[in-house]
Amino acid sequence: MTLWGELSLDGPRRSVTVEREYPATAAELWAALTEPARLARWIGRYEQTADGFRLAMGGPDADAVVDGLVLACDPERRLLVTWRFSGDGQAEAPTELEAVVRPAGEGRVLLTLTHRRVQAVTASVYGAGWQDVLTHLARELGAEASPQEHDGYLGEAADPAAFDAALDEYRSEEAALVRATMTREGDRSAVSLQRLLDAPVDEVWDALTLPDRVSRWLWPVVEWPDDPVRERRLRVGDVMRLGDENIEGAIQELEVLDLEERAHLRFTWGDAAVSIRLTETGDGTLLSLEQDGVRDIFGAGRLRSAPDFAAGWHQLIDQLTLLLAGLTVPAPDRLWEAAYLVYSAE
Repeated sequence: MTLWGELSLDGPRRSVTVEREYPATAAELWAALTEPARLARWIGRYEQTADGFRLAMGGPDADAVVDGLVLACDPERRLLVTWRFSGDGQAEAPTELEAVVRPAGEGRVLLTLTHRRVQAVTASVYGAGWQDVLTHLARELGAEASPQEHDGYLGEAADPAAFDAALDEYRSEEAALVRATMTREGDRSAVSLQRLLDAPVDEVWDALTLPDRVSRWLWPVVEWPDDPVRERRLRVGDVMRLGDENIEGAIQELEVLDLEERAHLRFTWGDAAVSIRLTETGDGTLLSLEQDGVRDIFGAGRLRSAPDFAAGWHQLIDQLTLLLAGLTVPAPDRLWEAAYLVYSAE
């Protein structure tokens, strides 16, 4: 699969940049980008609102809309809009989308889309999504299209197999941006990871110490210490029992070894320990995770070592990131697989 774009860090979020060249003039491309009737055939049904515009994406009954406002418009050259997607009962944080049109030789034009301040983890979905949407746009500009696309964009991938392949590659590309460090001594592997989270420290601390939050990003809570109704925060000396999602039917007991309110949590992890420190910054909360050396273990049908442990923590912090953003976790196994490709290649 050939990716047309790239992902980059944007504070605690990401920027997604995707390019495609078209056999068209700047005027033809600009018309496809701005005329409501044409927008409906490749990205969504446009309507003007009191506060800007709305794009209804997908079929008539689909719950997928984008609300935005035009911030800058230089005809046939540059369009800058705010972009806030909502659907299936979830709303993403506001972002910013810029389209730049440049000549690319006689009868050809280059479109560069830059989507800024995109939520981490979902950035890979946007990378694959914009790559797919620009394929729909190519068909609107004259490339071969399906009958459904001639009737209007229905929110379906122009090429589902290509979309899936691109999504996996963008996930690995995003994982590489925030990769953990692995250290190996004998048959033990340590993991060190830092991630800037787009949330205040109080919200991150809640996610680390309250049972209803822990079970949504770490592992399912089977038993919470001295609290059958599972409401109170963790304390030093507590032992929580979690369902190990790596081994069917397995239960892990984690004992809290040290705790400093809103700053530090250390707990046992197998025959070692994990330490998580939080530092509030101007951009969010910096999470620093240190897993002590863990002995290679047999799980999921094979011997698991450093790349497995690094990919595991990477996936879990991805899930924490989405929880803090109020979003659901899409295909957790694929998040792990994308990260594992990064670590197994080292």
